[in-house]
Amino acid sequence: MGKAHKSLDGYKRKRFYLFRHGEVDYTPQGKVVKNPDLVDLTEVGKKQAKSIDENTKEFSIERIICSGLPRTLQTAEHIASRREITIECFPLLKEYEWDPDLLKDTKIERFGYLFEDSLAKEMIGGTEDADEFYRRITCQLETIIKEDWNEMAAFLHGAVNAAIMCWVNDVDISFASKYDQDHAALNIIDIDVNEKGKIVRKILKRYNIPPNLSTIDSDMRSSWENTASKIANLK
Repeated sequence: MGKAHKSLDGYKRKRFYLFRHGEVDYTPQGKVVKNPDLVDLTEVGKKQAKSIDENTKEFSIERIICSGLPRTLQTAEHIASRREITIECFPLLKEYEWDPDLLKDTKIERFGYLFEDSLAKEMIGGTEDADEFYRRITCQLETIIKEDWNEMAAFLHGAVNAAIMCWVNDVDISFASKYDQDHAALNIIDIDVNEKGKIVRKILKRYNIPPNLSTIDSDMRSSWENTASKIANLK
């Protein structure tokens, strides 16, 4: 167990290092993959995973979690290997469910602005609605927060991280597209809990830090817009 931290007013403060997985490609060989859950990191994504490890080698991380999807495991493997920590998988933290076959009859452009519209499920070929997705993520996260740890790293997904940002900032999931996440980006969140484990404070310390600071000037398009445009070009 790492060093315990306290807030000024005496609550236990937990530090949550939240990463998005490294770069992936949902449209290899000119067509959308059949199962988005099974995509692997690209060569760029693999380099990003190594950069994450190098950049965080001084961090006091005692626990590492991911969704269990290949791209999150692959992004976490270097940081876990350095610390000889077993990566814990939480399937309820996997990415928003969408079916490529359903995209054929949807407005692909809306895929770039996830959850902005109440009809998001129908518009982007989703298999769950926004509120179901949000509850799935936040209920699992709050359960993990109640457990005994001080500093944890999580390797998750763009929409999942955006949902967590909505949770941190106490806003509705319809605001998710305001919290774009670059591939392999880091967010730092501090969470204060009382003696019963109840959350009393959530603090966003750092947001969307890229694995290589030379790329801090990010793309003008969001990551979701880029994915949507690639899919739209195939139709």
